[in-house]
Amino acid sequence: MQIVANIVVGKDGATTRDGRSSPLSSGADRERFHLLRDSADCILIGGATSRSEPYGKTPLPLIVISHSEKIPGSAAENPKATLSRKSLADTLLDLRGKYEKVLIEAGAHLLTEALRLNLVDDLYLTQTTISGDGPYFHCDLHEMGLVLISEETSADNEELFLHYARLPVK
Repeated sequence: MQIVANIVVGKDGATTRDGRSSPLSSGADRERFHLLRDSADCILIGGATSRSEPYGKTPLPLIVISHSEKIPGSAAENPKATLSRKSLADTLLDLRGKYEKVLIEAGAHLLTEALRLNLVDDLYLTQTTISGDGPYFHCDLHEMGLVLISEETSADNEELFLHYARLPVK
């Protein structure tokens, strides 16, 4: 199973502005976001993302990791949503064999956990010139075993699109 993650961060490392990621994102970032979704089999988010982002409708099955008794936030309205009250690692183990490609669209905390556990195969990171207001994503990706595969600047020089990957161990 391939695990891919996608996140947008402001110039200060913030992943949200006014509680949402969309103020940091542009049309080009959203286009990349949808291309990643088109290649995935399911989406995985955390409870905080479910509470703050619009996940009431998704094109793919949605797995929400939360300690809540019920799916929190807008994802509760999503007929494709499933709640996992297990750890991130155990949730991903449960998904093995059901899905070939899982797309993590979680925020800074859950993504950092996934990276620290060496669970992410590919990370697509968009850096913008806009400042946010937190939570903040500050990880030494090289230290976590990821290598920069590609780097592209947007036409207006307002965004940097980075693709990191975990290289196979020899």
